[in-house]
Amino acid sequence: MTEAKTPRIAPLARAEWTEAARDVFAFWEGDEAREKGSRSNTMMTLANHPPLALASLDLGKYFILNSTLSPRQQKLIVLRVAHRYNSTYQWGHNSLTARQAGLTEAEIAAVRTGGSSPIWNREDRMLLTAVDQTCDGGKIDDAAWAELTAVMSCQQIMDLIHAAGYFTMVAWGLVAIGVQLEDGLSLSGRASKPE
Repeated sequence: MTEAKTPRIAPLARAEWTEAARDVFAFWEGDEAREKGSRSNTMMTLANHPPLALASLDLGKYFILNSTLSPRQQKLIVLRVAHRYNSTYQWGHNSLTARQAGLTEAEIAAVRTGGSSPIWNREDRMLLTAVDQTCDGGKIDDAAWAELTAVMSCQQIMDLIHAAGYFTMVAWGLVAIGVQLEDGLSLSGRASKPE
């Protein structure tokens, strides 16, 4: 996965911090970030456009806190999207949190292969196939749809489709803008040792 070596839109400079920008910093990190800025390059970059940032973050918050999908299912979706769109930043951060959601190293690696990897159980394979088909134009074929409806509720299927779309939008933004991984975070999502 490759992205721009330098950001195309830089994190917001301190001299430009408005109250609206500080609302973006504080969205996930609270009052300390409001005063000192976010630790996240994504948040510091999104602060260049607070109304867009907050609208997008509200939808992302839904997926993280209120979705009918399990944390494991959410991580499978976002990692598959990150791989498909070569979003280094998205992959780095979400491979770390995927481990916290219970995915193994082998499963994280197999996300790159998609639903065809023999490592997956039926439900994981079905989910990854649905993500791929959604990303290939939004049409889930009849066979995949039948598998989804056999094991997922209407709400779960809607969350899956919308999560694939949301995380695709995020991937496009991260890649196009050139948001850089924070110092000390490697592509694998693990902290890298200083050289």
